[in-house]
Amino acid sequence: MATDLNNKIEFQAYRPFGPTIFKGSLPDSIIKLLDSKADELFNDEKLSKEWDHSMHLAGNVKQEVRYPPTFLDSSEFQPCLQALKIIVEKYISHPPASDTIQPKDVDRMVLQSMWVVSQWAGDFNPSHIHDGDLSGVIYLRIPPSLKEEYAKEDHHPCVGDIQWECGQAATFNGHAFQATPEVGSIYLFPAWLSHMVYPFRTPNEERRSVSFNLNLVKKIVSK
Repeated sequence: MATDLNNKIEFQAYRPFGPTIFKGSLPDSIIKLLDSKADELFNDEKLSKEWDHSMHLAGNVKQEVRYPPTFLDSSEFQPCLQALKIIVEKYISHPPASDTIQPKDVDRMVLQSMWVVSQWAGDFNPSHIHDGDLSGVIYLRIPPSLKEEYAKEDHHPCVGDIQWECGQAATFNGHAFQATPEVGSIYLFPAWLSHMVYPFRTPNEERRSVSFNLNLVKKIVSK
C-alpha cells in the first residue's frame, strides 16, 4: 500500500526565500598565482605594512594583507579576473539571483578589493558582512592536520569551517550553512550575507584564503 501511494503522490520542491551560495573550483594555475603573490606580500616587510588590511576587517587573525592595485591591474592577473567574471555570470543566471539581476543587465563587473587571510591556531573570524554587491572566498592552503582535528569533534564538528547565516532558527527553516574548505574551492555569495570562520587548534599550520568584494554596474537603459 505504501509503495503504491509513493508512486501516486507527486511533488516539486521550491526555494522561494533566501540567497544562494555558489561553490566552484578554480584552475591550479590561478591558485598558485594568488598563493605566490601572497608570499611576496608576507615576505616583504615594507609591502606587508603598506597593504595591511587588518584594521578594515572583523577578523581576529594574524595577518590580512590586501593585494595592491598594481597586481589586480596586471596582465598576469587577467585569467583570474576572467574566471571571476564567468563565475559571477553563472551565479546571476540562476534563481533566486536571476530574479533580481541577469547577465544581460550588467554592463561590467568591478573588483572592489581582494585580500589574503593568513589564519593560524586560535585565529577566527566573527560573524560579519562585506561591502559591495557580491563577495567571495578562495582557498589556497589548508592545514594538513585539519581532517584529523575535525574528526575528534564529536558534538558539533566545525574546526576551520566557514559558516553563513540568514534568517532565524525555526522549525522547517534552515538558517545556517556550514562548509569545510578545500584547496582550489571558491564560494560566491551576496556581500550582505552574514558569515564567520571557526578556529582550529593545531600549531604551526596555516589556513590561507583569499577574500574579495565586487560590484555589478548595470547597463543604462535609454528611455
